[in-house]
Amino acid sequence: MTYNLRMITSSKGWGGLERNLLVLAQWMAQAGHRVSYAAVEGSPSWHQAPSFGLTPEAIPHHPRRATVLDVRRWKHMAREADLVWIRAPRDLDVASRACRQTGTPLLVQQAMQITKPKTLWWHKRRYRMVDAWVSGLRSLQAEAIENTPLEAVQTHVLPLPLASRWFDTTRKDTKTARRDLGLTMAEDRVLLGTVGRLDPAKGQRLALRALAQLPDHIHWLFVGDNTVNNGVDEETYLKQLAAEADVSDRVHWLAGREDVLPVYDALDAFAMTSQAETIGTVTLEAMARRVPVVGSLAGGTVELLDSGRGIGFETQNTQDLKRAVLEVLEMDTDATAHMCKLAQNHAMKSHPNTLVPAWNDLLDQTIRSARKA
Repeated sequence: MTYNLRMITSSKGWGGLERNLLVLAQWMAQAGHRVSYAAVEGSPSWHQAPSFGLTPEAIPHHPRRATVLDVRRWKHMAREADLVWIRAPRDLDVASRACRQTGTPLLVQQAMQITKPKTLWWHKRRYRMVDAWVSGLRSLQAEAIENTPLEAVQTHVLPLPLASRWFDTTRKDTKTARRDLGLTMAEDRVLLGTVGRLDPAKGQRLALRALAQLPDHIHWLFVGDNTVNNGVDEETYLKQLAAEADVSDRVHWLAGREDVLPVYDALDAFAMTSQAETIGTVTLEAMARRVPVVGSLAGGTVELLDSGRGIGFETQNTQDLKRAVLEVLEMDTDATAHMCKLAQNHAMKSHPNTLVPAWNDLLDQTIRSARKA
C-alpha cells in the first residue's frame, strides 16, 4: 500500500534530528508513498529539503503551547493526509490537537530521552492521541513507557537510518584517507577521532585531558563546527587547553562537513565522548564502517555498544577513557575484527534494505488500525 504522508517539523535548527527526518522522507518517497514535507521557511531543513528530492511546504515557527491559528494550519495539513509524522518534541502539542480534530493518525519519532515523568493533564491528552510512538532503541522505548502516559501497544522500535553507502565494503586505506583529508602525520601514528560540534557537552575537553596521558604516537582528530555559549568560544578554549597540555602537535582539527564518511576511513578508532547522546548517529556510522568504538556509558551509547560491540568508559572520567582507548588499541587483529563485525551487524538494522520494509509494515499497521477505530 502507498499512502499520503505528512512529515512536519517546526525546528529551526539543524542536526541529526532534522537530517534523519529528511532521509526517511526521501526513502518513503522512493518507496512509492506521496510525501509532503513541511518546515519553517528559511530554516536549515527548508534549505536542505531539495537536496533530498523534496519540495518543502512553508510553515511558521510556533510556540510550544500552540495557538488556535497554529492548530488551524496543522489541521489543514492533517486533513489531506493518511498520517502525520513528526520528530521534533515541540510539535507534539499542535500535532496531537490537529490530529484529534481531523481523525488523522499521528506518528511520533522519539528524538530525545525522557527522563522526567510526564503526568500532567495536558500530557495525558497529547500522548493519548499518538497512534505510533517510534523509538530508535529499546532503552528509549522503555523510558517512554515508564515516564509518559503511553501504553506499550502504542510504542515500536526502529533504528535511525543510514544510507547504503555506509556499508560499502570498499574503503580507502587509512594512509590515503588521511592524505585526502589534508592530515599531516607520520604513517606509524595512531589516530582516534570524534565527530560533533565543538561543545562542552560533546566531551572534547575530556578527550584532550585523556590524550595528554596517552603515548605520544596517539593522535586525535576533532571534526565539527565551533560553538559559542555564554561568551565562551569553545574552539579557542580547546586549542588553549591542548597547548597547556602540550599535545597541540598531536591534535588535528577539521570543520564540520556534510560528508563525514571519509573521516571514519582515516581512523584507527572512534570515540563517542559526549556526556549523553539520545542515540548518536555518529556511533552508528562508525559501527557501519567497521571502526572500533569507545563510548561513554550514558544515553543510547550503552545499548549500541552492548554485547561486545564496543568498549565503554565511565562518563566524564579521564582515567577510564584512557583505559578504554588503550584497551581497544591493544586488542589483537582477530579480536578487533570480531568486535567490528558485531558492531556492523547491529548497524545493518539501519540499512534501507532492512529499514524501509519495516517502516512500510508499521505505516500499514498504523493507518489500517486507525481506520478501523
